[in-house]
Amino acid sequence: MSTQKFARTELKHLAQEALMQGIATQLGAWDPTVCDKMVPPTQLDELQEIMKREADRVAKLFGYEEAWTN
Repeated sequence: MSTQKFARTELKHLAQEALMQGIATQLGAWDPTVCDKMVPPTQLDELQEIMKREADRVAKLFGYEEAWTN
């Protein structure tokens, strides 16, 4: 464990990176068979497009160009 103190801005960037990694994991591990109980199968592609668009929106708020997948 590091004993280095971080400035508040550095902590914010670390938090944003951690959140983006979580989003990337979710986008990469997205399982349409889980969602097919929530939306009709004909809308699964649309749901995935919306997920990516919303992830990109969050990424842009954090200063990234777009979200990525793991």
